[in-house]
Amino acid sequence: MITPRSLLGLLAASLLATGCATTVVGPGAGARVADPGTLTQWTAKGRIALVAQGQGGSGSFVWQQRSERTELMVRGPLGAGGLQVITDGESLELADSSGQPLDGAAARAELERRLGVALPLAELRYWMLGVPAPQETAGPVEKPDGATASGFIQRGWTVSYETLGEQAGWRLPSRLNATTGNTRVRIVVDDWMLPTP
Repeated sequence: MITPRSLLGLLAASLLATGCATTVVGPGAGARVADPGTLTQWTAKGRIALVAQGQGGSGSFVWQQRSERTELMVRGPLGAGGLQVITDGESLELADSSGQPLDGAAARAELERRLGVALPLAELRYWMLGVPAPQETAGPVEKPDGATASGFIQRGWTVSYETLGEQAGWRLPSRLNATTGNTRVRIVVDDWMLPTP
């Protein structure tokens, strides 16, 4: 008998497996690498899957970036239900589907409890744009044959991009993975909304 939890695990596994054998697809010749200093207003919608502590879940997200302020609405992974995360990289506010607000250390503890891992919130907005966070050192990702893969290692996370495409003149990822230890986050962006450079 398939339980809701096992079904959720199967959905997460299928989302994580989707495109694992995909080669990196480059954008058009005119696309520019995203400049977070210029590209400060954008919205991304898509799907997210997370495996942590031997458990997995998948759901959807809407990410709105307004300068330093990130507003992220996540529905689904690891029983999170509806979860709204607001951060500027340092402060953090959290509200669940019942509207219960938390901030500061309490918000970080609750987010980690729900997701099973402490997410690198200050860095994620840069990773979403296909670039490492500027304030942290980043190293290259190596393929088994020694060739450099599309991605980088930063703050103990390996970030890799399966597909990159052109969106309004910018080179942006549509599929990315971030892994650390036994934790894996997979993001598939279905829709980018951003200004033309």
